[in-house]
Amino acid sequence: MFSFLSIRSKILAMLLFCGLGCLVVASYVSLRSGINTLKATIFEQLTTLRTAKTQQVTAWFKDVSEDFSDISQDTPSMAGVQAFTAAFAQLGQGAPATASPALDAYYRDKFLPTFASLVDAPLVPRGFLPASPAGLALQDAYVRRNPDPVGTGGVKETGVTSGPGGTASAYDAAVAQFQPFFRRAVETHALEDMLLVDVATGNVVYTVAKRTDLGANLLTGHLSSSGAARAFRRVLEGGGVPGHTVLEDYSSYVPAGLRPTAFVAAPVFADGTLVGVLIGVLSSAQVNSLMTNDRHWVEAGLGRTGEVYLVGAGDLLMRSPSRFQIEDPEAYYKALTNTGVSAETIARIKHFNSAVLFQRISTTGARDGQHGQANTMIVTDYRGVQTLASWAPVAVHGLHWVVVAQQDEAEAMVPVSDLQGSIRLVAALAAVLLTGVSVVLASVFTRPIRAVLRGVNELAAGDESVRIPVKGRDEFSDLARAFNAMAGEIAERSARIEQKTAAYEQLLRNFYPDLIADRIRMGEESFSERVRNVCMVVLVIDGFESLVGGASGDTLTRIDAVVSEIDEACTSAGLEKIRTIGETYIAACGLSTPRLDAAQRSLAFVQQVSATLDRLSRLYDLPLDVRAGLALGDAEIGIVGRHRMLYDVWGLTMLEARRIVFEAEPGSMRVTAAVRQQLGDPEGFARMPDIQLFDETHVETWQAPVGAQPAA
Repeated sequence: MFSFLSIRSKILAMLLFCGLGCLVVASYVSLRSGINTLKATIFEQLTTLRTAKTQQVTAWFKDVSEDFSDISQDTPSMAGVQAFTAAFAQLGQGAPATASPALDAYYRDKFLPTFASLVDAPLVPRGFLPASPAGLALQDAYVRRNPDPVGTGGVKETGVTSGPGGTASAYDAAVAQFQPFFRRAVETHALEDMLLVDVATGNVVYTVAKRTDLGANLLTGHLSSSGAARAFRRVLEGGGVPGHTVLEDYSSYVPAGLRPTAFVAAPVFADGTLVGVLIGVLSSAQVNSLMTNDRHWVEAGLGRTGEVYLVGAGDLLMRSPSRFQIEDPEAYYKALTNTGVSAETIARIKHFNSAVLFQRISTTGARDGQHGQANTMIVTDYRGVQTLASWAPVAVHGLHWVVVAQQDEAEAMVPVSDLQGSIRLVAALAAVLLTGVSVVLASVFTRPIRAVLRGVNELAAGDESVRIPVKGRDEFSDLARAFNAMAGEIAERSARIEQKTAAYEQLLRNFYPDLIADRIRMGEESFSERVRNVCMVVLVIDGFESLVGGASGDTLTRIDAVVSEIDEACTSAGLEKIRTIGETYIAACGLSTPRLDAAQRSLAFVQQVSATLDRLSRLYDLPLDVRAGLALGDAEIGIVGRHRMLYDVWGLTMLEARRIVFEAEPGSMRVTAAVRQQLGDPEGFARMPDIQLFDETHVETWQAPVGAQPAA
């Protein structure tokens, strides 16, 4: 794999792969670290807000409870309960037990329609009217004249100055005396209303807001299961300890048009005797203001999508409003629809313009808080949106809720996009820098390799003098030194090979003619070639056997002297030695180098050999003489055999020379007609009988003494 790449490319690829890999890993780790740090920061911020809101709500309910405890122990409260209880009993004497047509019409036309759409069964005034004559009288005198039947417009001055009979009554006097105190208490402590309840009968003998709970009974009738009735019973069940207050969680309250309402209640004592129960109708406005930071979410650090809200631990219903309903109701209702909230629930939320007590929060945070667990996590909220949430259970004077602080993940992770952009920019710049550095490093790293490769190429091209500069003490310098040593060894071997080659060539030329030697040196094994105008010379040394005798060293010296002298004469005459076989010496003229005077050179060679043998004969005192056969024509030359190559010359010319030499007389030479013709018909040659070859070819021959000097 990647074998087609150069080392430089491979090194560059490895550097880039490692560098970019580390860069990617570092970028990923940085991004994950940034994300985790950001999440931790946001979770910490949400937890801080959650804790702060928990403390605010707890502090508010504590203040309300303490303030309401003080109010219940104030003298006007004690005197007011007694006065309104007595006046209520007085109104019941002689009053009609049925509602007046005007009161009946008030219920039917004004009060019941405010929540009729929320109830499946038909609503009739009879089911909501007080059962006591005094209660009917009070509602006819006060409630019927209230322009805001469910108290959504705040506390109104709705009392009358005369009783049902048209004359001033004790109840009117009590209203005139105590109404300012109780109204101030309601307004000062951000209450919706305040109720005085007779402990003996459970009758609501007074209310500040004059709604339909005035004159009603909390032990019987339609309000017996209301939150006010539960608060009343809890006070009685508590033994009536002065100053002790109870809080009752939000529930639908009919006099408020089924709006979710919470209550605070405390006993009222007079001279150590429990005479009544004071019940405050808590306004949700204060809790809503605390949880929404007066709708300044951004200033609270919640951004565009953050909010803090309360959830009931028992029923998982909201106890504070949703930010998204306040800011964008249509998108909020659409989100609820998409998450499977029923149309009936959405209709109730729209009716009251509040999700309190209507929207169920079944998220992970709400369920964990329901079981007393606090945590931070990315969860899907009640809109089906991924959020970073922090939650914890909260206990407020017997109320068990869960406080949740959350922010949409999309908004919370916006800094991550900025971080990603920064990391991408830094990574891109680092990648460019890394690429440039990698290119430079790859070039620097492979420079010694390129130097070695350049040296190898030059060495391969034949320059054995090439050497690589050695720098440093690393592996590349070791490689350069090894190359230089190898190049020096190659140069030495080449020199030795050249010497041996020259010796080999010289040896070849000693054994073979140049033409044959060249072809053998080129690697040819068996071949033959026809050469024209070759003069073949065959010498027979008479008396050669006389050289053998005496000491072996003398024999070798004599034979070597004879052969060497003949070889020298052969070379000086321009002939090429073919071979020596015993007393026979074969040479050729014009074999490797074309000669126009091949016959003349051959004749001179024979005469020189004759003179040489004559001299050696006298030197060794041995009878040495020569006979020669000369033939001119075409010759076949070649190498035969594979294991022991044999050089030979054959053909008619060679055959003629070998045949006629044995017909020559000692000390003479025989030549063919072609030789005589090239010599120019010289004198001294006598015509001899034709010689018949083995194929019955007749050869004309002439003979002359070897020592004669025929003219050209």
